Amino acid sequence: MIPPQVAADAPRGERQLFSKLRDDPMTRDWLVLHSFDIRRHVVRAEGEADMLIIAPGLGVLCIEVKGCNVVREGGLWKYSYDPPKTTTVGPFRQASQAAHSIRQYLSHKDPSLGSILFHSAVLFTEIDFADKSLEWEPWQIIGRTDFFRQPISTVVTRALEAAHSQCRARRPIPTWYGNQSRPTARQLESMLRLLRPDFEYIASTRNNVELAEEAIRRFTEEQFDALDHLEDNRRVIFKGPAGTGKTFLAIEAARRAVLDGRSVALLCFNGLLGAWLRRETAAIRDEAEERSIPFFTGNLSGLMRQVAGADVPATADSRFWEIELPERAVETLLDDSRETPTFDLLLVDEAQDLLSDPFLDVMELLLSGGLASGRWAMFGDFERQAIYADNRANTGLERLQSRTADSISTYRLRINCRNATRIAEAVTITCGLSPGYSRILSTTDSADVEPVFYRSTTHQAEVLLATIAKLLKSFAPAEIVVLSMRSDASSCVSRLDREQDSWQFNSYREMPEGGASVRYASVHAFKGLEAPAIVLTDIEGVDDEQAKALLYVGMSRARVRLHVFMHERLRSGYDAMVDAGLKAALKRNH
Repeated sequence: MIPPQVAADAPRGERQLFSKLRDDPMTRDWLVLHSFDIRRHVVRAEGEADMLIIAPGLGVLCIEVKGCNVVREGGLWKYSYDPPKTTTVGPFRQASQAAHSIRQYLSHKDPSLGSILFHSAVLFTEIDFADKSLEWEPWQIIGRTDFFRQPISTVVTRALEAAHSQCRARRPIPTWYGNQSRPTARQLESMLRLLRPDFEYIASTRNNVELAEEAIRRFTEEQFDALDHLEDNRRVIFKGPAGTGKTFLAIEAARRAVLDGRSVALLCFNGLLGAWLRRETAAIRDEAEERSIPFFTGNLSGLMRQVAGADVPATADSRFWEIELPERAVETLLDDSRETPTFDLLLVDEAQDLLSDPFLDVMELLLSGGLASGRWAMFGDFERQAIYADNRANTGLERLQSRTADSISTYRLRINCRNATRIAEAVTITCGLSPGYSRILSTTDSADVEPVFYRSTTHQAEVLLATIAKLLKSFAPAEIVVLSMRSDASSCVSRLDREQDSWQFNSYREMPEGGASVRYASVHAFKGLEAPAIVLTDIEGVDDEQAKALLYVGMSRARVRLHVFMHERLRSGYDAMVDAGLKAALKRNH
């Protein structure tokens, strides 16, 4: 499949065809180019082929995909898109012209390819098209029933073999048709080089950073197949370690639900993550408001305060946030005399931090049908990221399952689409991530992740300023975040002057969107977020599970560059962690 993923906003029919071609074991040696732009079209200035399939031993089939109702009236083709589309060029002619354009181009570039069979077909994913005409052959039609009930390899093979039979039956047989009409594996490689060659341009360090940032969303699109699982299952737990695209999947699930007319609550535990989610979903919220669809994004505490109309006392502690506030929200939600929100779909990001009984009680009442019968998806790292309460992730899953009679589907995410390769490897080895990532998509170059061992508070401050000075040669100040294992007030940054020569330090809470500031935050506060460059400071222990979990969360926030500062006394303990991680990795690989 070239490229290896299909865009999330591609038409549904094209995404369905992409998945069937990719997953059919009989298409393993085929080449498929999708969304292929044609700049040298035989009729128009330019065109596009939805799916170009090159099957060794069979031929080349150009497929036009129509995922809508179709009407032909007075010679005009009418499609029930939004908005509707009317054209004089039917889908069969579109596919045929695209196939001829590509064949003409390839034959000009490599005459040996001129004898290969090129033909076309039209896929109707929503209807069983059955009309007959001299303008197309019956075998050029792929209807809804055949598409969903038969392997795509069978459907494509049948069409190409029918095209071969037609060529052989013509009198006279076309001069180009003969023993060389079926492409070989070598010819497949030749066509790929001519149609979509790989290339590489070396850019400056700054450009590499920008490209890496742009790639994050493209990489995450490869994970969107997981959301098809959500369409078929009402209650899904998406499990995956840091960097596997869980948050972006949650946002995409919210977008799709609103487009389908469903009300949505996208929740998390962390306040900073909730604020970021609100900014990221602004366009979805506008769409929901325009269509009068209830939509909420943010942390659960904010929604509970909104429901209960509760003020936060000056002495608010963990008991208020985790017990008293949920109880007040539940009381309000149970009060029939008050108008309270309910949602068709509940999405929970960083779910491992929200599975206590008081929080689950609130979610039970917010969701139409409740947790046992309603539609929801939980996205979480249930292995290493539960840092807010001991054992919350493990016991929380048990609580959730007990409320749903185990009517839950689980989908595992293992492809890292956030971190540069060396960062992902450092996280895996240092933190003993097991099982590790199945694949790391980013090819962004990054320096090795080696900790700096500081001797004192003063030494760490000096090293921090020197490190930031180096990072500023490649990164903008707003792209750099300094994280601490401590609170803001006791962190390394708190001992430094806010104002530096050409930039300043600012708390992430004060300036979440950047500016000319290097921002700082605690690992706790920054959980669920990420940044191009992370400097992780104030690491004073790596022995207990809580410290290891914090280290894992902090390190995995970095996308392109990571620096880790540890106290000198941890050197032997860190070496032991790395040795254990390497042994575990070798054992997994064998």
